[in-house]
Amino acid sequence: MARQLIGRPRRLTPDEVAAIKARPWPRLPWWLWLAVAVTTVTMVVVAAGIFGSVPDQLPVAARRSPPAAGQSHGVGDLRVPVMEPENRDRLVRRQAGCARLDQVTLVGTAGEVVLLDAAAARLCALRSTPPIERARAGLQEARAEVAFARFELTINESTTVFGAGPPQVLVHAKFQEGEAAADRVAVVLAHEGAHVAEGGPPDAAGELAARTAELEACTRLFTGEAQPSRGCADAAALLSSDDATATRKLKEAGYR
Repeated sequence: MARQLIGRPRRLTPDEVAAIKARPWPRLPWWLWLAVAVTTVTMVVVAAGIFGSVPDQLPVAARRSPPAAGQSHGVGDLRVPVMEPENRDRLVRRQAGCARLDQVTLVGTAGEVVLLDAAAARLCALRSTPPIERARAGLQEARAEVAFARFELTINESTTVFGAGPPQVLVHAKFQEGEAAADRVAVVLAHEGAHVAEGGPPDAAGELAARTAELEACTRLFTGEAQPSRGCADAAALLSSDDATATRKLKEAGYR
């Protein structure tokens, strides 16, 4: 019996190609299209939650907005939930308990004030290096007020509102969550304390000083298994270059 040779498939004629293209696509059931749509949406939501689409697309110098409207970081519209009329009966105002920050007023619900006080205690307890001491002294001497807030530009972890009265240090409300919440709040207090010490919204040099204080707090507070905030990694990345390069990057991001 002769062995059959297997060669290349026969090339289709133009008429055969046209006939295949003219065939209608199979009609899938509605439930299969629904399953595809739901899967796609779920993948997008999960990816956004894991990677944080906006921050990761920006250079580290731009992951805190430059100043705007009297704010150290322009966060757009902001709201302090505890100050809204329906929450006024829950409002607590108390001085921080540690001696180095006992002129700082903590504002919030009873639970929020407890957390803010724990964060102030963390900042008080840090060794007095020049960046940390300057940030603490800035908050103390200005009699700053600290509260949790919600920002329109959620990329920002904190901002300070400068005006006629004491500066208002506002910490993003997301920092109320997690076992290391007090440490994360202490880190942003160090950052904003540098701005308060400066006396107003920062230029590039002022932002560099704030990131330096922030990183100092990060390296001293996050020594165990607790995951530091994104700002710690951003500060480390920015400060990994020399001051001149970091300042140039901040100016490119919109700082004066």
